Amino acid sequence: MKKHFKKIPFLLLIILQASFLLAILLERFKVIPILIFLVAVAILLFIAYKKMPVHQDERLKQDYFAVAFVVLGAMLTFYLNVYLSLGPVIAAGATGTMASFVPLLNRKANLFKEVPAAAYCGAFVGMSSPTVAGNFLFILLASFVAGLLLVFSKNIFRGFGGKLGTIAFGGVAVAYLLAFLFL
Repeated sequence: MKKHFKKIPFLLLIILQASFLLAILLERFKVIPILIFLVAVAILLFIAYKKMPVHQDERLKQDYFAVAFVVLGAMLTFYLNVYLSLGPVIAAGATGTMASFVPLLNRKANLFKEVPAAAYCGAFVGMSSPTVAGNFLFILLASFVAGLLLVFSKNIFRGFGGKLGTIAFGGVAVAYLLAFLFL
């Protein structure tokens, strides 16, 4: 049972990436080169998933704080982007830069080492367009979901690029789906 439970985050990432590829496919279904490209990407993703190492570590206290840092990073970025009109790139860069200095406050604290990645994941959520994410409540929900996805996938794709952006996309997509279904 525990062995199957550990595969849930991995399956969530697969479903997230597959839904993203499916959305592209449905949008551009009549273009054959894009269809061939998407099939090739899907095959390569499957091969990568089969060969990917899975790391195991459990730090429950740090996991709760990681979710909080994702939420803080998203809120700060959204505020800088929308209310101070800095733009999404500058706002995310400022949030990421501020978060990168947190581990210097106490170099021995393992909790502080988690802050930059979690806050930057939140910065990606906070970069959402105001037409999609109209208020702080949406950003709160999206960043909370992204934080949970980050915690669930902490042992997957260590050292691979694109993980934080994919997780942020998943958080925003799930929040948008929930808002669409229930509001």
